[in-house]
Amino acid sequence: MKKLENKIHIYELDCYKNATEEQKKKMRVRKERYFDLEGLPSEAVRKLLEDFVWERGKELAPSSLASEILYFNNIRHFLIKKNIKTLRYEDENKIILQLKSWMMEQGYALTSKKYRSVYEIVATETPGIVKHMKKILRYSQKDEEYLEQDRDVWELDKFEFPLRSNPIKNVKTINFKGISQITIRKEVKTVVFMHLKYMAIGSITAEMVATKRFCRYLALRYPKIKSLLDLTRDIMENYLTYLQTEAKERKNYRSDLYGLRRVIEDVGNHYDRQDIKNLFISTDFPSTPRYLFKFYSDETVKKLNENIFQMDEQIARALILHQLLGTRISDTLTLKTDCLSIRENRYFIRIEQVKSITFEKAISDEIAQLIIKSIDYTEEHYGKTKYIFVKKEDLSRPFQYSMLQHRVMQMIRKNDIRDENGELLNFGTHTFRHCYGKKLTEMHIDDWMIARLLGHKTLQSVHHYRKIGNKIMADETRAVREKIDMILMDVVKEWDGYEI
Repeated sequence: MKKLENKIHIYELDCYKNATEEQKKKMRVRKERYFDLEGLPSEAVRKLLEDFVWERGKELAPSSLASEILYFNNIRHFLIKKNIKTLRYEDENKIILQLKSWMMEQGYALTSKKYRSVYEIVATETPGIVKHMKKILRYSQKDEEYLEQDRDVWELDKFEFPLRSNPIKNVKTINFKGISQITIRKEVKTVVFMHLKYMAIGSITAEMVATKRFCRYLALRYPKIKSLLDLTRDIMENYLTYLQTEAKERKNYRSDLYGLRRVIEDVGNHYDRQDIKNLFISTDFPSTPRYLFKFYSDETVKKLNENIFQMDEQIARALILHQLLGTRISDTLTLKTDCLSIRENRYFIRIEQVKSITFEKAISDEIAQLIIKSIDYTEEHYGKTKYIFVKKEDLSRPFQYSMLQHRVMQMIRKNDIRDENGELLNFGTHTFRHCYGKKLTEMHIDDWMIARLLGHKTLQSVHHYRKIGNKIMADETRAVREKIDMILMDVVKEWDGYEI
């Protein structure tokens, strides 16, 4: 229940009332620390901030909410100093500029530095007070009669139709604010809303990256272009030249350009401008990069596994299963608790690939027992769940890739695991899949069987695994080559006047 006085203490909020005694002891809540609503420039602003705090009190842990008190109270000082009587999401850019101006007056840094020990880098981040101000502004939209697709930041859980999302990636929003041209932003929203109904979220985020990059280029070089329908072939050719000569963000822009083309051409389709399809020609797209598949040596895999066994037991099981099954990490982490079956006294596993088809393959009793043990662990600790490897904070979701990657990188740095060149190991879960495919080729299994075991629909990628190391090829062909050498030596000896 909300109070009339202009203070909100942590112990008044739902998160504190519902907390365990252990959580409350750790909090050490002091009465002098509270969310201060005194002296705000208008009743509308005061009510918005009050509602915001009470709502946050329903969503966050008490310790997390306590960490927001300083940001909140500093924002209060800013609003009073600048006499801001209205907070609207549409004015975000203006308000954030005013906030940064106030921060400079108060001697606060406009960026914050954070050392990430796992990667040994110092990252530049947006200050917490700016992030908090943006949360308040986004909350200010709650009572506005806007459809979600009309907003500049879409919250994906607000859409009522099913989305093709990757369960191990936590994508919550799509942000259109990086597109400064208002008309183009509206056009892109229209197309992305159509794409949401049948395309994967990962593909849509890639489209957004490509479109924002293009719009930044337009704002710099062609500020008079306000609509994608105003584009010409000359503009596109100049953009292609820019990507090849000036842009440094990635090595190859092939997939980037395909995403941009989808957006531009669908804008043309929506507005019945078929001439837009002529903006791109086939030669615009760079050739497919010649990827050299990376593999771990047996020695590196051995080092990794020795240390993986020392990690959290369920994380260790997930990583070992990932190697044994040869699946993508998304397919390993989304294994369901009913994925095992028995036919003709053999275990089979059902793998529901996030990016492709669902398929089954036979597995050994040892792998099956490891899966069963993983299921038992989850049931014992969390009860019945959909996935075998579940996120502790949200049991409806599987392990998140970012968590797994972070834990492994921590382990690599802690134990100083290095590759054959003496460099700190650059870990990637997909490299385990390459190792699995490589082993299959060394066993001289035919291409169709390799494709089936990897879950591929075609043979298109199998040849990458055939490009095995020179040492293995040399070892396997040594006997044949020596026999050929002996035959040639005998032939040469019979040639008159030829000296060896």
